[in-house]
Amino acid sequence: MRFRRLTPFWLVLLTDVLLAGLGLVVFAYFHHVRPTLLPSEDIVIERPTAIVYNPTALPQTPTPAPAQTPAPEESALTLVTPTPAPTPTPAPDAPGSFANKYRDKFISGEAVSTLVDNVYTYVSQNLNITVTATRVPAVSSSGSYETSCYITDFYVRDVTCLEGVFANDKYGTGQYEWLSDMADRSGAVLAINGDFYGARKNGVVIRNGKLYRKNHSTFDACVLYWDGTMATFAPSQWDSERLIRDGAYQAWSFGPRLLDTNGEPMTSFNTTKAVMERNPRTAIGYYEPGHYCFVTVDGRTATSRGLTLEALAQLMKDLGCKVAYNLDGGESSQLWAEGKMVNNPYKDGRKISDVIILKDAVEDK
Repeated sequence: MRFRRLTPFWLVLLTDVLLAGLGLVVFAYFHHVRPTLLPSEDIVIERPTAIVYNPTALPQTPTPAPAQTPAPEESALTLVTPTPAPTPTPAPDAPGSFANKYRDKFISGEAVSTLVDNVYTYVSQNLNITVTATRVPAVSSSGSYETSCYITDFYVRDVTCLEGVFANDKYGTGQYEWLSDMADRSGAVLAINGDFYGARKNGVVIRNGKLYRKNHSTFDACVLYWDGTMATFAPSQWDSERLIRDGAYQAWSFGPRLLDTNGEPMTSFNTTKAVMERNPRTAIGYYEPGHYCFVTVDGRTATSRGLTLEALAQLMKDLGCKVAYNLDGGESSQLWAEGKMVNNPYKDGRKISDVIILKDAVEDK
């Protein structure tokens, strides 16, 4: 009688581990690495109709008749002081246009850019950008420290001066490209990283007035509307149909929200502990329609350790933001302007799936 030799236990275990690892590699390749176009909702969210300015429709206040002044008994010459013509009231801006609201922020003719004492400015007929490189104080359990931060304060003549761009101009997973290449190709003046939507198959994706994905996510979301207003939402507040009705222009899904509805720093965050810790950061902030900011923070180095979410939320509050939202960070955190990388990305950055750009042009949409 012959007995079959049993396979050693260690060899069985090793084989199982290798097969499991191979399965994970195959899954990761098809899910994250291999470029794959995703099905899109392809819903175009139209820009609201422009306001028709009709001065005759405004309520008119009757002008009282002038009082009769008796003629003087003797006068060789009567001087008449002309009544100055009323200053015309400028027509109100159409939804998403801020040409009149911020007309003192823009200039005619060629754009002017300067770099003086770590402050970069770019002013044109469509954009007013100021980037300030600074050191932000922060406190951790190991004591106080400072970290490198780049604050981009900007005004736009029209909401379409802010655009979202996909890697390789394609919506899908496995679509990655260097931020600088996306910015160059799109004619951007300035660019930051977005929400890295391509790493997930859930969460809203709206770019430039087109809804690509609306399925539910456990992440907080941030929405920029056609009229220039901005809002953030918890997962329980999400309503895709209302988003379409209200006129969403851009929407990002990463988070978390940094400020509450009163503009105060959040006391708890919808995210993981790893995201809560000190990290390189990218955030977007809102002051009022047409006036926003980007915040980029270097991190994970000896000279710039990054910010916790609590510290980032407090910074956005201190800047005066009414709404603030955390975008993808870590190696993704990059700030680019006029052909040059402004910040110092961790490990020189990485290829990403999308960027947010400022463009010196108004799109006719």
